[in-house]
Amino acid sequence: MGTLNLLDMVVAANLPSDNVVAIRHVFNKKAENMDVWDKYDRRFFEEYQSIQPREDFFKNKRYVLSFISDGKTYSRFVGCYEIIKQYPANKAKRLEGFTHQDFYSRPGHIYFKMKLSEYMKDLIDRLVIDWPGTVGYVQYKEQALANKPVISISQDSKHVFPGYYRVAWNFSEMREYVINSDQYEEITNALKEVNAVYLVVDSKTGKYYVGSAYGKDGLYGRWKKYAETNGKGGSSGEEWDGNAGIVEYLKLKPDAYKDFKYSILEVVHKIGIKEKDKEATLDAEKAWKRKLCTFKTAWGLNKN
Repeated sequence: MGTLNLLDMVVAANLPSDNVVAIRHVFNKKAENMDVWDKYDRRFFEEYQSIQPREDFFKNKRYVLSFISDGKTYSRFVGCYEIIKQYPANKAKRLEGFTHQDFYSRPGHIYFKMKLSEYMKDLIDRLVIDWPGTVGYVQYKEQALANKPVISISQDSKHVFPGYYRVAWNFSEMREYVINSDQYEEITNALKEVNAVYLVVDSKTGKYYVGSAYGKDGLYGRWKKYAETNGKGGSSGEEWDGNAGIVEYLKLKPDAYKDFKYSILEVVHKIGIKEKDKEATLDAEKAWKRKLCTFKTAWGLNKN
């Protein structure tokens, strides 16, 4: 059996291989476009990709397989985009905040309006191919796709922990992860590993609460309580003592928990001495409450 390659993936996805072009983007500290790529917000990247220097740039192909450089020769798949239409870039509606506004007015530049296709969507951020730097950054022919071997297909990115300071989960996402811990082993282990100071924000009203987690299962155990009690954090008066502000808030707005968003302000790694771990976490929590003014303010939900 031969090596699996990009053309094999295209055929398996039932994409018309003769109507596909592959493009590789390189983003690094030396490049002028380094500010474009953000894994968690791809609006600027997609705008950057849509503006190209000439009308025949994509050779009238309909689908664009987009990759970003992921090491010396490896490239990671970030989506299959369908070209809807094209017109002069100076006729395009400018995206606010896009730092390369001059692209719109460059002579001859074309705006290729695209949308993310359903084709190969399950492989986004998972598929890695070998695309040597000496090979052109746009590939139009089927043989070029066949010459790009698949290096790896990682597990579903939904199951990959994004990093402590990248966590920004709404209530339903958080509950999905902690209640179904057997399906999200990497996420579960990461949350259990640490004590932490966390932030709960009502995304509709802007009110927020700073809390801490220092029990046996760390942050996982604390957030599991929230998941099981629709945001209250406990099932008895004793358990509510530490977050009475949230409990009172939910008495007035029982469905507000559906709009809660959970994030991590500070990670406190355990040293294995229970009392010292707890003390360090509570000290960090107090500091964050002071920084964010969550006590006795119109926006803060902390009661102590």
